[in-house]
Amino acid sequence: MSKLELHGFAISPPARAVHMALDLLKLDYTFIDVNVLEGGTRTPEFLSINPQHTVPVLVDGNLTITESRAAMTYLVSQHRPSQLYPACAKKRSQIDQRLYFNIGTFYKRMGDCVYPVNFGKKSTVDEEDKNALKEALMWVNQMMVGGYVLGNSMTIADVDFLSTMSSLEACDFVNLSPYKNLKVWSDKMKKEIPNYAENCGKGALAFGAWFKSNYKE
Repeated sequence: MSKLELHGFAISPPARAVHMALDLLKLDYTFIDVNVLEGGTRTPEFLSINPQHTVPVLVDGNLTITESRAAMTYLVSQHRPSQLYPACAKKRSQIDQRLYFNIGTFYKRMGDCVYPVNFGKKSTVDEEDKNALKEALMWVNQMMVGGYVLGNSMTIADVDFLSTMSSLEACDFVNLSPYKNLKVWSDKMKKEIPNYAENCGKGALAFGAWFKSNYKE
């Protein structure tokens, strides 16, 4: 069996999600650091595996996956079949729904707030964007009523959401105290995910520091 390779960057929330998934699944892999901010995704070597010049990239033998959520679901299905992403099509549809919600709503709305500041295009967060994020947070808080993103047990969607939530917590520009289910879930996930501090916590803090270096309230 070929050894898995994860090309990622600790600041990247999607890269952190795949990194957490690999250790949660107890898989053997090599992590290759790609410094996005210093042009690491623009080298000929990197572009040969991902012309879209984004991280993460998961390589498994002759298979290359360049989207984090596709990578995580593949890892479970191919290497560790389990209830994290079960074979049942109906159950998968609900997990997929959560994954799509994160990329299209939760992570996107967080990104709409923070990335313009991170990249120095703005120094504040527009109230309209902040209110849209708060609406998403309300929905996520409702999802967590059973203790996890979906129901009462962990799925791969929890790992995906944690990469977004940890980044948002580190940026600290919106009051998260009203979202009590989300707070309880976040604290619990950080204990349940193996090597959380190394694979996500440090990167989330760096992401928050990047944001705060340009942010003015």
